[in-house]
Amino acid sequence: MRLIAPLCLAVLTASAVAFQIPTQYQKSNHHYGSSSTTTQLFSTTSSLLSLDRSAQREIDQFQGWAGSCGVQPENGFCLQGQMMDGNEDYYAATATGAAEGSRVLYVPGEMILSAARIAQEYEGYIDAPLRVLGHLGLSHVSQQFHLFVKVLVEYESGEESPYRPWLEALPRKWNTAVSMDDFCLSVLPPYIKSLCAVERNQLECFRQALNSFEYLSAETKSNSELMKFAYNVVFTRSRPTDDGDYRIIPVADMINHDNDDNVVFSYDENGGCGVYAKQDVAPGSPLTLCYGHPQNPSRFLATYGFLNEAPAAFCKLLIPNPSQEVRNIGYDPTRMVFYNDGSVAQEVWDVLLYSRLERKPDQAEYKEAFYQACMSGDEETKGAIHAHYQKDTVAALIRHVDHILIEVHEMTVKMNAYDSSKHPRLPLLQKHHAMVTTLFSTVRDNLVAIQG
Repeated sequence: MRLIAPLCLAVLTASAVAFQIPTQYQKSNHHYGSSSTTTQLFSTTSSLLSLDRSAQREIDQFQGWAGSCGVQPENGFCLQGQMMDGNEDYYAATATGAAEGSRVLYVPGEMILSAARIAQEYEGYIDAPLRVLGHLGLSHVSQQFHLFVKVLVEYESGEESPYRPWLEALPRKWNTAVSMDDFCLSVLPPYIKSLCAVERNQLECFRQALNSFEYLSAETKSNSELMKFAYNVVFTRSRPTDDGDYRIIPVADMINHDNDDNVVFSYDENGGCGVYAKQDVAPGSPLTLCYGHPQNPSRFLATYGFLNEAPAAFCKLLIPNPSQEVRNIGYDPTRMVFYNDGSVAQEVWDVLLYSRLERKPDQAEYKEAFYQACMSGDEETKGAIHAHYQKDTVAALIRHVDHILIEVHEMTVKMNAYDSSKHPRLPLLQKHHAMVTTLFSTVRDNLVAIQG
């Protein structure tokens, strides 16, 4: 681990609170948050950002730019470097420690990439792509699509973009679903492969929608590596707000994930973002946010490209076309979990039993009584029905666990036959499979003990 030069540079004086673009990033009639007028394409003759996996992340330049733009680090805020899953990673920390409630960072609103503001910037010009997105059933990610377009516009503007130092500080190596190659996909068990398929399909839909956005060049639209880069930037670094917006906050986007996060974001009346300590943070500690999906490491790997080590994980019990009653009982990856100590969440037992009763017409009376007990909180009736079917449900769950263990073992054997130097994501996938094997083996031991 190495400490990057602290962000609190000499340019950070009281007068720096008002945002100004450094002279080298200014252009006539240009204001932050608007790369160009919507009637003229940026010239692509200036040097474009390198998307090569070996490209160096320009962190020192990024910090100087941030300071010139009015970013205010406090309480020892700094960036640290480390190697993570074979990639160089930078993350926010506090060198001096921070007291509960204290502010560790402030980012002016003018710097923040806001989906709502981008919608205003391209009003009338992004409507057609959004209609395409809607026809493809992805209206729910329209906010992220706005940010996706913005990243592409800033990339295409080359050195004229005021966001260029931020772009140069971003990773070019990704382990996410959209960056995986055919080999990676071939060694994934069905559940995580299905998650990866969703992400990859979503990117393809973004590409289709982008075709009707006329203010990007054909070269940009046909650059598959650029599409992956922009998608990864948006889906790994944007955060929802309470008012329904999605925002990417330069500098604050270096705050890494932890299930037990220690900072919170707060926006002021000018749209600026303050980062505050939720609790006392010890000197040298990382500053962290919870990115969500804390009990689904497969989801983390597909979306963010790293593994989340949590006390529980989704049991991977997949029910094709689940009924609304099954959903009401608890069919949800965040609730249907196995715990690291081998115990099983109640929702797993409930969903497993009800889904089995649904397939047995002669058990309709038990099925209805069980559903009503679940919905009304009648634990006595629910427990009695569980006890009646315990032998069958335990055996069914053991079969499910065995099936997952066999799948993962077969994929692991296949992976081990390949050279990790030729497949850089291989160690991460091996780590994922090892986590699943350990968890499911522990659960199996517990189930066998219950079975007697």
